[in-house]
Amino acid sequence: MNDNLYGNRTDELLARWGTFDITGTTAVSDKNYFAFTPSAGAVLEEIKGIPLKSTATSAAEITAAEADLASHFLTTLTDPLLNELYRVPGYIITHIKLTSGTIHAYLTEDQPSG
Repeated sequence: MNDNLYGNRTDELLARWGTFDITGTTAVSDKNYFAFTPSAGAVLEEIKGIPLKSTATSAAEITAAEADLASHFLTTLTDPLLNELYRVPGYIITHIKLTSGTIHAYLTEDQPSG
């Protein structure tokens, strides 16, 4: 993983490593994100991640190391999200599943290997 985790706020907002849109209700667990912006009223079914300093790089290692992140920024998982930047300090988001709405996610530099 990159030792210069996230660089600075400007780098984050520029999403220098690209973005990925999540639509539909199928879980997306083959990408790593540092933040996301949902459509207004989007609802999460699941959100998981790994600590920033994790050494997990393969999909299997990441899945084994995942923690539930919902409690880090939601009162309850069924709360509709606001149309703003969401980030879970100290974690890389590795798994998102929606009940409704869409998400525009900001990718990290390092993505999972097969």
